[in-house]
Amino acid sequence: MNYLNSILKTFKEHQISQYSELKILEFNKSEHYPISEGIQFESNHFAGEIFYYSSDKMKYCEMEFLIYLGENYKAKVVEETDIKEIENKIAEFLTKRMTELKNVA
Repeated sequence: MNYLNSILKTFKEHQISQYSELKILEFNKSEHYPISEGIQFESNHFAGEIFYYSSDKMKYCEMEFLIYLGENYKAKVVEETDIKEIENKIAEFLTKRMTELKNVA
């Protein structure tokens, strides 16, 4: 299953994707990174990444978010393989981080 497409879809449907000067990098599985796919994102006020890791031994989604002002860092790992549940957890994580970002501004 291509988790990168689901991560991108969820991210782009979230209000965070409308943030000014936001840059997004996509990472597909490759020879050098055969078990991970995801995105890194950055603006003038925050940065983060969302990656899904999948191998015979492990399957999980890892999310990280850093708000520069006050260096507020949050991370979450979701040990889930159901794509809809992962999408929900990503949206929930981003919503909480956007609320924190608004409170800092």
